[in-house]
Amino acid sequence: MRVTHIYHSGFAVELKGCNLLFDWYTGELPPLRRDVPLVVFVSHEHSDHYGRCIWRLPNSFSDVRYVVDRAVAEQAPQGRDVLPVEPEGDYCIGLGTDAGTMEVRTLESNDEGVAFLVRACGRTVYFSGDLNVWWWNRPKAQNEASERFFRGELERIANADVDAAFVPLDPRLEDPVAGIAAYMDVVGARDVFPMHYWHDAEDAQECLSDPRLVPYAARLHFEDVCELPE
Repeated sequence: MRVTHIYHSGFAVELKGCNLLFDWYTGELPPLRRDVPLVVFVSHEHSDHYGRCIWRLPNSFSDVRYVVDRAVAEQAPQGRDVLPVEPEGDYCIGLGTDAGTMEVRTLESNDEGVAFLVRACGRTVYFSGDLNVWWWNRPKAQNEASERFFRGELERIANADVDAAFVPLDPRLEDPVAGIAAYMDVVGARDVFPMHYWHDAEDAQECLSDPRLVPYAARLHFEDVCELPE
């Protein structure tokens, strides 16, 4: 499995029988295979997670499927293969003989839209979108409520055997690492890709010295391209 960080929360995940593209709205795509299905995920319609550029992908790829938040699905041009999703749903998508069936479970975001748990080609991927512990400069009770909501949604996938997780680590927050720490506490993953840090990769990486993340240091990835073993 190869993971490419495109920008912000945009990632491409290359599996044996299909490619996954999450929350891409800007940046150059990696040289993805054209002979396998490309499944495009959009967690919600915020401008830093969704761009209309996704609808042009069938010009370059022969088999493009869209699994997108309902508000984004309403903007799809005619002729696109679109599955609108809602929070707390379960979906099955046939990808063909080589790739088999993809299973998608959605969680409800405490910002907007959904998070995704995706099982495909023998691998399991979690993509958080804007579901996170949003610890802003505001009353403590609101921040504590944000963490309770986040952990409560994650309980729905607590038994998932996750290969790769994509979780916000936003340096603008009062507690940037709370989301990843909570995610690893409730669910866990073999490898974790912090996201949602815009151009502030250096500030985000400085957060890795936080004692809550030190036990997972070998699993946290900031590489542009990461090859994960089978």
